[in-house]
Amino acid sequence: MIKRGKVLRDPRTGPGLLMIEGRQYWFCLEGVWKSQMPPTPGLAVDVKLDHARQIIAITAVSESQLAEEQAERSVGTAKAAGVKILRKIADKCGMPNLLRR
Repeated sequence: MIKRGKVLRDPRTGPGLLMIEGRQYWFCLEGVWKSQMPPTPGLAVDVKLDHARQIIAITAVSESQLAEEQAERSVGTAKAAGVKILRKIADKCGMPNLLRR
């Protein structure tokens, strides 16, 4: 399974530390770090875990990917707000009145 996490501690100065869904995981670079950019505190990462929730691979998430995901969430929020407003109008005016021309 792949989970989104965040680097809390740089593993080049001792054991690295990740936060995934409120849980901390220790890691080292050897064998699991799969990105060209070095791990730095605050860096968003995708973490592949095995069935025992042991880290198999860690990959940095690009800023562009994070921005795209944020935009998708914003569009979803805006759509939900629009539907809520339309339902309030339909409740107030009545659906048949809204559909008449």
